[in-house]
Amino acid sequence: MHARIWIKRWLLLALIIPLIGLFNYLVDPYGFNQFVSIEKFNKIKESNAGFSIKYKMPILAKGTWTNLMLGSSKIGVMDNHVVDRYLGGKTFNMDQPTPAMPIQFDAFMYAVHFNTIKNLIFAVDFLAFNKNLSLNSDYIQLKKKVRTYGYFNNLDLYLNIDTLKTSLKVIKQNFSGKATRKLHFYPNGMREYANYIDAYKKGVFDPKKNMKKHLKLYFEPEKGIYSHYEYSDDFMQQVKQIITYCRKHHIHTYVYISPVYVEHFYAIKAAGLLDEYEHFKRELVKITDYIDFTGVNSITCNPNNYWDSSHLKIELTKVVMAKLFHDKSLKGYQDFGTLVTPTTIETHLKKQRQQYKAIDLNHILN
Repeated sequence: MHARIWIKRWLLLALIIPLIGLFNYLVDPYGFNQFVSIEKFNKIKESNAGFSIKYKMPILAKGTWTNLMLGSSKIGVMDNHVVDRYLGGKTFNMDQPTPAMPIQFDAFMYAVHFNTIKNLIFAVDFLAFNKNLSLNSDYIQLKKKVRTYGYFNNLDLYLNIDTLKTSLKVIKQNFSGKATRKLHFYPNGMREYANYIDAYKKGVFDPKKNMKKHLKLYFEPEKGIYSHYEYSDDFMQQVKQIITYCRKHHIHTYVYISPVYVEHFYAIKAAGLLDEYEHFKRELVKITDYIDFTGVNSITCNPNNYWDSSHLKIELTKVVMAKLFHDKSLKGYQDFGTLVTPTTIETHLKKQRQQYKAIDLNHILN
């Protein structure tokens, strides 16, 4: 009798688990497969940004990409199609929500393992060199598979009770009309702040409030992303390994530092990080020349160019890439972007020191 009960239970589980997987696949709460999209059911998804490794690596493994955009979310908001027009081929955007260099290094190696990459567009981020920066759980869980160039599937995501709960939540919110669009990755890796865009279209986006919210996210004492910053020379060595690999394998590299909003630039000094920031720039130029888009200029001083203190709006991609690819046809913005070389680094840093404005960071954060 006891055996019969257990057999029945196992048979029931054997039926239920595939049904849960099929249900989750059809609802597709994180937008992984886009197989079914129905109004009042699942059209508006939850964000897939928490699954950057699980979502992006299977796409990279298809081996169809010619150009790679690498970096933090600051490059994630850049439009891949602009790069396509300059370089030809197909461009994948390998930004990471948590931009620590070990994640970027592993992602780069995974990309070149499966693809014949001809061009690397590398947005090197000061934030990525903080050895105390927490790694995202998605990477921690899957880094062994990334480092061994394993193939990914999403069966575990679909055969999952937590995903089932999210599927039910998505259906409920879509049916009630309460679902709101959220940050998500496209199949080419690019990120879209759909939540900001919707709020902007509805006239309820508050740029000043969002700017201050993100300055607090970065610079709040003890809790901010920059708090407990400790520069890592080992992380910079990973940049050197990437650039060395590219030179050896004839991959053209285009390296830059992303243009943060001017108050973010001021806040780096106000937070006591100027020495580390300048050290980061000095160490980078020992490896490669780069274009520095930070500082006070016609792009960074205009808040309308930004969603928050560090993320440009997508239409600014054409300006950044025109500068990066030395496109003289785009007029204006002469003060935007400085080519930094070993012979110009000290002059550049001296000029930037003169641009800093004293700000009351505590007042901004409070």
